[in-house]
Amino acid sequence: MTRLSLVALTALAVAPQVAVAQTYQTITETRLVDAGSPLTVDVTFAAGRLAIRPAEGRHRYRVGLKYVEDVFDPTIAYDPTKRSLTVSVEGHGHTQMKDSDTWKQQLDLDLPRDVPLDLTMTFGAVKGDIDLGDLTLRSAAIKTGASETTVSFSSPTRGACERLEFEVGAAQFDAVQLGDSGCRLVSLKGAVGQMVLDFGGDTPWKGEMHATIHVGLGDVTLRVPESVGIRLDATRFLAAISKAHLEKRGSAYFSPNYDSASAKLVIDLDAALGNVEIERTH
Repeated sequence: MTRLSLVALTALAVAPQVAVAQTYQTITETRLVDAGSPLTVDVTFAAGRLAIRPAEGRHRYRVGLKYVEDVFDPTIAYDPTKRSLTVSVEGHGHTQMKDSDTWKQQLDLDLPRDVPLDLTMTFGAVKGDIDLGDLTLRSAAIKTGASETTVSFSSPTRGACERLEFEVGAAQFDAVQLGDSGCRLVSLKGAVGQMVLDFGGDTPWKGEMHATIHVGLGDVTLRVPESVGIRLDATRFLAAISKAHLEKRGSAYFSPNYDSASAKLVIDLDAALGNVEIERTH
């Protein structure tokens, strides 16, 4: 049968459906991974509940999956030569699901802590809880559809993260404790929805972090610790941003403590019809 696209699966999962008895299958896989070189992890999950967290074993990953066999095809593939792990749950037919059945489907993924990771994640109609704290994170790109997703860093990551990218559709999206991410470049592309980026953390960070924000119709809240200096370069300056008490110097806006702050956040903002607000936190 023709494989359904992720967009089609999202629409399928959230639309009213005819009651159909569903048959569930479960898969569990645990594997040790060599920590010598980076591992590419590619996750695609069309619909259901999602939990991603650091694994108990430092070089070990674990996948636990409960899925509807009449609707979805799972793939769990580890390639030691290419240093890649693929976890995919996509549709293979036109059998419909009830909303209640959608949330019975579950993907749990525990990632190894001591293995350098490059993550790519694409989600459809998902309720997701993603904790990337304590991982050796090199990069992460996370794309969501009609989802309710929280990305958190419960503790500082290991090593240096090059980039952290979020692309958000019609969603409720929160990224919290980004100060513990170790990433120096954070980007957000938002369409429609409520989005929060929290740049706090358990460990005070130093140096310069860059945040690139592109907003369509969505509302974005940026929570920035008071100790962090802010520079804002805005293609369109929105009135809500004035609550951060930024001062204009030339073409940019600065917080009063920008020059003296040991941690600086440089924000490149491009907002169309959305609303962006900066909040100061302790």
